[in-house]
Amino acid sequence: MQPPPPSLEMQILSEMEEVVFSASFPELEIIYVSPSVEMLSGYPIEFFKHELGAWRKMIHSDDLHIVEHALSSLKETNKFRIRYRIQTKDNQIKFVQSQGRLIRNESGEILRFDGVVTDISELLSVQDFIKNESTGIKQLLLENNILFNGSQDSMFLVEVMENRDFVIRRINTAYEKATGLTQSNIQGKTPIDLLGEPLGSSVIQNFRNALRAKTTISYEESIPMPAGTKIWTTALTPIEVDGKVKFIVGSSKDITEQKRIETALKESNERYALILEVSSDGWFDWDLVNDTVIYSRRWWLEFGNDEKSDNVPISYWKSLVHPDDSEWVSEFLENILSSQRETFEFSFQMKKRKGNYAHVVSRCYIQRDSSGKKIRMVGSNSDLTEIKKIESTLRKAKEMAEAANLAKGNFLANMSHEIRTPLNGIIGFTELLLHASLTDEQKEYLRSIYISGKSLLSLVNQILDFSKIDSGKMDLELISTDLIDLVQSTVDLFQISAASQAIHLKLKLDPELPRFVSLDPLRVRQVLSNLIGNAIKFTHEGKVEVSVKPIKQTGEIVDIEFSVSDTGIGIDISSQTKLFDSFSQADSSITRKYGGTGLGLTITSELIHKMDSHLRFESELGKGSKFYFVLSLQVNSSGSVSSNLFEEKQITPDETAIIENNQIQNDILIVEDNDLNKRLLSKMLLKRYPNIQLRYAVDGADAINQFKQKIPDLIFMDLQMPVMDGYTATMEIRNLEKDKDKKTPIIALTAGAFFSVKDTAMESGMNDFLTKPLSSADLYKTLEKWLSSGRM
Repeated sequence: MQPPPPSLEMQILSEMEEVVFSASFPELEIIYVSPSVEMLSGYPIEFFKHELGAWRKMIHSDDLHIVEHALSSLKETNKFRIRYRIQTKDNQIKFVQSQGRLIRNESGEILRFDGVVTDISELLSVQDFIKNESTGIKQLLLENNILFNGSQDSMFLVEVMENRDFVIRRINTAYEKATGLTQSNIQGKTPIDLLGEPLGSSVIQNFRNALRAKTTISYEESIPMPAGTKIWTTALTPIEVDGKVKFIVGSSKDITEQKRIETALKESNERYALILEVSSDGWFDWDLVNDTVIYSRRWWLEFGNDEKSDNVPISYWKSLVHPDDSEWVSEFLENILSSQRETFEFSFQMKKRKGNYAHVVSRCYIQRDSSGKKIRMVGSNSDLTEIKKIESTLRKAKEMAEAANLAKGNFLANMSHEIRTPLNGIIGFTELLLHASLTDEQKEYLRSIYISGKSLLSLVNQILDFSKIDSGKMDLELISTDLIDLVQSTVDLFQISAASQAIHLKLKLDPELPRFVSLDPLRVRQVLSNLIGNAIKFTHEGKVEVSVKPIKQTGEIVDIEFSVSDTGIGIDISSQTKLFDSFSQADSSITRKYGGTGLGLTITSELIHKMDSHLRFESELGKGSKFYFVLSLQVNSSGSVSSNLFEEKQITPDETAIIENNQIQNDILIVEDNDLNKRLLSKMLLKRYPNIQLRYAVDGADAINQFKQKIPDLIFMDLQMPVMDGYTATMEIRNLEKDKDKKTPIIALTAGAFFSVKDTAMESGMNDFLTKPLSSADLYKTLEKWLSSGRM
């Protein structure tokens, strides 16, 4: 049985009458003394612990020499047993018997001095009784009485009568305390007299068993007594006088608490064993001294063999580790055992009984002896095979989702390119036709085509914005911006549209509004444009009001509320929950009546979320809506105005006459695989620059050959082409150029609209970037910019 926990030991020691002590030697400084010293001496226990030599003060002055002599010879005798008097705190004189011994280690060095002090004052009456007897008899009787009454075990003396009856003659003090019986009410009684027929007969049977055995017998019993029913372990010893057994000496030890602890421990072990049995864990106990391991039943069923699971060599466990893990596991354990760590865990593959390998995690604890030497390692193994399967499934699902998301992004990018390419022809040729001599009716038709193309381009841009937000590829660019100018110029863009519907568009700027703040002007304008455009679209009459005001300012950070309210159709409660869902509108009939992708508010909400805010709204069906959000912005002393940040794109076609420029007569190479785009670009260029020389290449490889034959003054380079793309062709051309200080300007042409496309083009060595559909104004401006500066 394992020793009881410290709390139980303290409880047992506190209930003992004997004083147990431990002291250093030869200093005799008290290391431990049991609580019973307070009852014996009257002094508090701290009196002996904190004052060196305090115990000497209570020894009677006439008996001090007895103690000193015993201590001085202790090193030779190794133990002593003496009797002397003490004087308690309240000046009572008590007789005590003290016995103790030196405790040594394996080398024979003295570790400490342990002993027991017993109060024998009650034996003075015996001493008085035998004071007239000889010294030898007195001493003998005294020692016998000390042994009988000084014992902590419950002792009793039974006389065996001639008729084989058993009569109880004496019990000791410990018996009286344990049972509640006294010497006077038990002396001279038989077991039947004392306990009644059933219990008494059982006790008598035990006495007869001792007589038959003619030696000491032991057994456990439980007998109800006045002090309560307890469990005892009893030893009976028959005593012969003149060849006949005349007495039986009994000694009973109260093991009630011990039994309780044993039962609790057994239940605990059974409970723990059941828990381990039903869990997926198996435990092991590795004896580090003998290099053997004991395994639990659960562990052995999973990883063991047909041999026993006790004292298995550690080499067996090592043989189970997967070859791929064997080397690092051995190195890991070696490092752990050479460190001071007590607990650790690690995961590896281990061979099961069936031959397959399982992923397991071992959780371990290292135990040390009193000198700090590692003596054992205990731990558990958990099978992670199913968890690993789930992880693998989740990982594959994640990879599939990422692949699907990537495919979606690529699809949208490709679709953007494919849609923009024909739009380039539609919008470009329409713009050229508008400069031709046409009737008013023809021009009206062309304007409708142009505006429809621009509307389609706007829808494509919205889908691309959604794709960039959805894939997390949209980043904000914070610029110190004139906030008042940004908001004013954004509202101005919608004045004509609002006026055409007889809607009053009003801007309300708070006078306390800071002028310059750090924000992404492009995205803030996009948000405001979406909200204002929606408000105008869904308002038949009344007004749309844009309001910007500061809410609070802390240091250089100001919270500013942007709101757009209208007197439009409003939103019913049932539709408000899906207002920000992708590709949806409050009502499907709205799409038919007002048009749109259903992405406007989704993109707006996500953009605002990117700015660490939330888009909120208030709406009532038939009375209008209010959309608002709050941005926390840094206040600055200066910033850029919108005219420096944006190139305002025309919604209506530019029908001003194209003025020819005969001064430009340069050699220009157009690298384009699409015939329609090639013809459009040629027409646009020759319309303004009739004296230029145009050459053509159908792909990047053809462009390099043309460059080798004759270096052009400027190159328009499409990016996506068969055989060789524009990026690769540009890098090859840059490698061919001998004069690195004078490079041919290369202008990128692309239907792609992602910022990453422009960045990649610039990194490959291109000088500028034009996005399809091409604007004639942008085209002319870019060409003249680079030709006027000559080669770089």
